[in-house]
Amino acid sequence: MPSVQRSSDVVESHSERAVMSGIAGVILLALGGVLWMFRGDGMFSILSLMLMAGGLGAVIYAAVCIAQARKVTCFKIECPYCHSAVSLLTAPDRDVSCRSCLRMIPIVDGKPIAVTQVRCGYCNALNYYSDKTIVLLCEECNHEIPISRADGQVAHSRFAVVDDERFYELKLVGFEHPTEDLLSTLQQALALNRNQVKDMLGELPVTLLSGIPKKKAEMLTAQLNLHGASCQFYPLN
Repeated sequence: MPSVQRSSDVVESHSERAVMSGIAGVILLALGGVLWMFRGDGMFSILSLMLMAGGLGAVIYAAVCIAQARKVTCFKIECPYCHSAVSLLTAPDRDVSCRSCLRMIPIVDGKPIAVTQVRCGYCNALNYYSDKTIVLLCEECNHEIPISRADGQVAHSRFAVVDDERFYELKLVGFEHPTEDLLSTLQQALALNRNQVKDMLGELPVTLLSGIPKKKAEMLTAQLNLHGASCQFYPLN
């Protein structure tokens, strides 16, 4: 289905044609006038008349475009997200985009409907939903946010991020050199003193932490990899 036309786009289109035709018309009239002034014995008379006729036609067409631009109808709606005005040719029969906040404005019976704010329970980002929303995914972390619906149904999306609820064991399997950064990172992560960390490094492979979420295991692995250490983590059965 074609998109809903915006009155500003139609006015801009008419105005662009008016400007281009007007400029071309003025140039043709000027050239025709110059040739008429220097027509001599009449060899340039026909050419000058043709140029002036074409220029006059272009100017008339520009005037018509200006008249059409002034006749463009305007049906204004307000974006429920950012409250910007959106000008359309007619009442919309489908959702339209807002060029200020780049969101889709939900439309019912030709009018925008209210939106509700909700914060993501995972990243605390602010999201919006309306009565037309079936599944709400966080714009920041892509987690699915539960929303209340009038029919009491809960819909799920196959694009939503699903957390791994299992617990993991993180092991240190090797390292290049016992640098100060590596020792400091292990001290902070394990709450051990320096001598305990050194003793642990001599007993590879060694379990660093057990019963931790996957995200924490991934984070610690990334930190230790930066300091030349090799880690592996496994789900606990």
